Parts: sequence; structure tokens; C-alpha cells
Amino acid sequence: MMMINKIKTGNLVLAIALLLTACSKSKTDVDITPGEPTQGSYIAEGDTLNTKNGSNGRSIKGTLKANGTYYLHSDYGDAVINTGDTLVVQSGVKILFTGPSSGANAIGTQGHAPGLVLNGSLLVLGTQQHPVLFTVKDEALRSDPSKDPQSPNTDPAFKGYWGGIQGGVTAGDIILKWARLEYLGGLAPATDPARPNKARYGIFTQNPKASLVLENCQLYGSFDDMVRVAGGKFAIFGNTFEKVGFQAGECVNVKSGGEGDIAYNLVIGGTGNAFKSANAGGLSPQANACIYNNTIINTGYRQAKVGEGGSLDFENGGRGKCYNNLLVNCAFGLAIMGGGGSVPAADTANIRYGNTYNYGDNTGITSQFLPAGYITQQQATDINGGNNTVPGANNPLFVNYPLPVSAGFDFITASFLGSYNFHLRPGSPAAGKGFTGFSPNAAVKVDAVYGATGIMAPGKDIGAFQLDNTGNPY
Repeated sequence: MMMINKIKTGNLVLAIALLLTACSKSKTDVDITPGEPTQGSYIAEGDTLNTKNGSNGRSIKGTLKANGTYYLHSDYGDAVINTGDTLVVQSGVKILFTGPSSGANAIGTQGHAPGLVLNGSLLVLGTQQHPVLFTVKDEALRSDPSKDPQSPNTDPAFKGYWGGIQGGVTAGDIILKWARLEYLGGLAPATDPARPNKARYGIFTQNPKASLVLENCQLYGSFDDMVRVAGGKFAIFGNTFEKVGFQAGECVNVKSGGEGDIAYNLVIGGTGNAFKSANAGGLSPQANACIYNNTIINTGYRQAKVGEGGSLDFENGGRGKCYNNLLVNCAFGLAIMGGGGSVPAADTANIRYGNTYNYGDNTGITSQFLPAGYITQQQATDINGGNNTVPGANNPLFVNYPLPVSAGFDFITASFLGSYNFHLRPGSPAAGKGFTGFSPNAAVKVDAVYGATGIMAPGKDIGAFQLDNTGNPY
């Protein structure tokens, strides 16, 4: 496993000693910034990370300084973190994607959607007050919230302006805390080892020995999967997923070699499943996702494949636990594949589930709370667990989201968060109905900087937002 080379901050004695014993600072000296983890030397503010002196692509390491602005330019190749190297992104940093807005070489076209390619490690360390931002520089290319709901055919959220974060087979840990990532999933070049000539996944991991921490982030707009764990330990806590997948793609798609926890996330308008466990790929350990206390709204309606994708899915040897999830107007409920079809069965002997809260506003939705072609069984702890549920029954009572939806409501375009508030009101049927008697996988180490801030315990209320104001921070 590629380990992150830790630099302790705030060690003033060491810092003073280094200053006293050095006549001048070399380019390889470490800068100590109180309260901000630092690795190597600072990269100059305003730098274009994927070129140097007109080169096509570039290897980078070191630190992007707090509140600085940096660029990825579409005329150049990927920015690469080499094996053994680390890039630290401090709080308040903006990484902007820039390039021509139109024409054959427009930003986001093939060969013009660079990303961060990791053979080493990446630490993105925003704070609640000063999050890190990845977005396109030209505001005219951004999705306009005032136009929501808008057609996915014209919504820039699905354009894939950049190549996202691509972890290689030897990559180290990928830690992202308090960051907003937008417009992921650009076309990979023909030379890409994982996805040649295809849309890249937003965040991609391939090393079973490394860790992915995605904590308190906002993920907005992707062409395909937002997160694909094709190997790696993971802790995915407290995030929002908005406008994920154009006509295919999951918010988090766990494959073989992936083991960890997905909890307290808000998903709205995903194309396929919000979260999936499938043991494809031939790696060890077996795909194992513990999925709990998530709130999932309006997923499964842009999926090009009929009858596939809708909320939560276990198939093809995938295993895990699935409790306390709130599914509202999703195309399909929790789907556990039992075999006999074109998709192999999940590891049904090692799946535990219950306390699922389904809500649907029409019979087309309620009749798929237990999806046709799957072996999911209604549990005594479920709310609206069966396919005979009356539409509109057991409104979860969100603080600000209209339920039941109006007649003719378009679920395909209902993929935006806007000013909605999915916290529960007092008296919600979800209150106190969560199951806390299980343990998360806790596959990732706990560390304020180099791991998960903590392994979030199961919540007593169903969904991502607890009535005691814990859970999802948004």
C-alpha cells in the first residue's frame, strides 16, 4: 500500500530549529502552516497543474496553499501524482477547469477533459467554513439553478468537463473532506488504461490496499458513475449527490476488492442506483458494502436500460448490510438479485437488511417497492414495505419538500437540491424507527487528517438526517 508521508503541523520547535540551521530555503523544504497539513513545497498560486512550460501533462506533488486558485487546462493532458508522492489541497482552494467553450477542442471533448491521475496519494482537506471547490471557470458553461427543473439533454451538469480523480492500481489513499466537486466524467483519451475512449468515472479507485474517504462533500453532475470502487477500503459519510449519471451510472458502485461503509448521504435524482454492491472484477476481498441511514430521492428515472437501477442494489456476488434507508419516489426499491437471469445472484447468505422506509406517490412506484425479478422480502421493521402500499401513505414529513408531488410531476428532471430541506420534522414516521444493533464495516482507519474523522454509528431515526441534528451536515 502506498502510504501518505505524514507531516505534523504546529511543531514550532522543529520549525524554528530548521530555520536557524538553514541559510536559505531550498525548493524541497517543507513549509509549516499552523492548522493546515502540508506536504513538500507549495505549488505557486495561479499555477496550471497539468502543464509546465507548455508541456502536455505534468507530474505534481506538494501543497496547494489555503484559499489559493489553481487551474486544469483542457489543452493539456492529465495532472499526475507519481508513486510515492502526495498532493495536499488545503482549505478554501479552488481548482478551476479552463479552456475553449466551443469548437472541436472545446473543454470536455475527448482529449480535452483532463483529470487528476493518482499513482500516489491525494488529501483534499477543506473545512465547513472553507470548503475546497472543483468547478469549470467559465460561468456560462455551468448549470443555471434558476432553470431547474431542466432537461438532462441540455443541462450542463452532465457534460463532464473534466476527468475527475482517477486512482491507479498502485495509488495510495484518497482523502476528500469538505469539498464540492462538479461536472465530472469527461471522455478518457485512447491511451487511458482503465477507460479508453469512454467517459471516466468521477472518482475511481483500483487498489484494494488503499483507502477512499469521502466525507461531508457535495458531488454535483457526472456523466456516468460518480464513485466507482473497483478495489479499496472506503468510508463515504455525510455527502450530497446531485444530478449523477446522464443515462447510466450509480452514485457509488462497489466492485470486488471494495469494502466499507456508506452512510448519512443524501441522493437526489440519480440515474441508476444510489448505491450498489456487485462482486465483479476478480479482486479480493469480496465486494462488501454496509449501507445505512441514507435519504434517497427520485432515483432511477434516466436509466437507459429498462427495469434496472432505482435505489439500492446487491447483485453478482456482492454482500453487505442495508438498514435505515429512506427511499422517496424511487423507480425501484431495495433490489437483491437471486439469480436465474442475466445478472448473477448476490451473496444472499451474507446480506442483512431491514428498517427500509419506502414512500411513493403513484402505483407505478409503490408496486416496485419489492422490485419484480428480485428476491427482496418485506421485513417486519419496514415502513411501507410491500407492493400493496397505498400511494401517499406515511409521508416522511420533510422540513421543506412537497409531498405528495403534484399531478404530472416529472421525475426525470427532479434531480436538483435547490432550497429543499430533507431534515425530518418532529412527528415524522421515521423518528425512532432505525435499527442500531449492527456494526459498520469500519474498514478505514480513524484519523482527523489521514483517515475517516470517525466511523458514524447507526442512527435511531431512519434516513440521513437525525432529529438530534446529527448525521448529514447539509
